[in-house]
Amino acid sequence: MKHLFRWWPWVCLTACSGPEAPDASVCRDVVVRLCQTAACPGVSAQLVPGAACESTLLQRTGCEDDAFSFSDPSRERVLKCREALLGRGPTTANPPTCSDARRFLSECPDAAGFFWEGQRP
Repeated sequence: MKHLFRWWPWVCLTACSGPEAPDASVCRDVVVRLCQTAACPGVSAQLVPGAACESTLLQRTGCEDDAFSFSDPSRERVLKCREALLGRGPTTANPPTCSDARRFLSECPDAAGFFWEGQRP
């Protein structure tokens, strides 16, 4: 047991190492999280309600394509804004709260606009 405590910091640091997720995966993750909160007051007016939410946003943003890459907003900006949607964990099994989604909208109007309006030429 004593050896476990000695190696614990190293295990923690290496457990999250690996390649970055592709932009398309990051984009899809945000789409899923936003659609999970589509019924929330203050969010629903900006999304397509119901079952078509994900497919509409995926098509609108272009992130249904595996070759998708962020330009405006940048990948870094979307990742920073996405933090608001991760309050309940790193997987989509626990949807964001309505307040998390509203925080995403209010603190990141540029990133939110990308998901509402889609890719800019």
